[in-house]
Amino acid sequence: MMKTLLSIDGGGIRGIIPLVCLVRLESHLGGPCHEIFDMIGGTSTGAVIAAGLSLGVSARGLLALYKRFAQEAFHRLPWWQILYSLGNHRYSNDFVASTLDEIGADLPINSLPNDILITAKNTHTGRTDFFVRDHPGANASQWGKLSLKDAVLASIAAPTYFPAHSVTVSGVEHTWVDGGVGVAGNPCYQVAVEALHYSGGAYPEGDTRLYAFGTGRAPHAIDAERASFLGWALWTLDEILDDAAEWQTYVTRQEYNRTGRLAFRRYQIDLAQDVMRELGVDVPDGTDVGKLGLDAVWAVDLLEQIGRAFANKIDFDAADGFQLTTKTGW
Repeated sequence: MMKTLLSIDGGGIRGIIPLVCLVRLESHLGGPCHEIFDMIGGTSTGAVIAAGLSLGVSARGLLALYKRFAQEAFHRLPWWQILYSLGNHRYSNDFVASTLDEIGADLPINSLPNDILITAKNTHTGRTDFFVRDHPGANASQWGKLSLKDAVLASIAAPTYFPAHSVTVSGVEHTWVDGGVGVAGNPCYQVAVEALHYSGGAYPEGDTRLYAFGTGRAPHAIDAERASFLGWALWTLDEILDDAAEWQTYVTRQEYNRTGRLAFRRYQIDLAQDVMRELGVDVPDGTDVGKLGLDAVWAVDLLEQIGRAFANKIDFDAADGFQLTTKTGW
């Protein structure tokens, strides 16, 4: 029997895009995601979505929840608090924490009905930690007793946006920030590795399918002749993070899909003006869709419109997913 995996990228409020796609996928397959997928993985906003889906919330229900997020989770702290913390974070995670309590996320990962994988960057060790069920072996997990709520709060803690999250596990204090700090902003490869190599045979090679959803990629242009030091620094950081995400897609496709070990389907869209025109999205005058940041709460309706237009282009029965880009991809 075919096993099915789901992976969702980080991207803040742009998580609306994959959620709209998942609403359509639930309609296409005739069931909720927690029944469709055996393992659900996510980073940052993808971790929030993974948690909600694994607890039985429908994609449509999470889409409605994200509209509340836009009003509450991204409510900026008073300027003096931001100044006092030297810009450490500009938002509180209290709303996210209370919402996770509401949906029942204060459960240990070991007790969840679906397998799950959530990523976070450990500030003590410098390593990316993968929150999954406990399992034995050389790469044994130690996080199964960690609550799903703590895992999500760790994964969403984007530096300068939300505060780092600290938990004591087996007498050792750990502090984490966003799993997208590093290479796991797109966790598709990590989900594939966890399923095929550390699940004890629960996900057999050749009989496992992976759906991986992006939150929109913003092509970055720079005037190389006139760029300032700060301009180069910001451009380089953006390119490093985007290239890391794309590389996860490439490696997963090369190592698993093209060898027949995994049926891999990737869904991603470039947030670019020509792509919006192709989709027929009505972008307000003066709006640069390439600059829709993690906290672009003003763009909730626009993001939903983009998600719907993109989802309508997707053939979920196609063998290799769908990427709508401004350039030739892999």
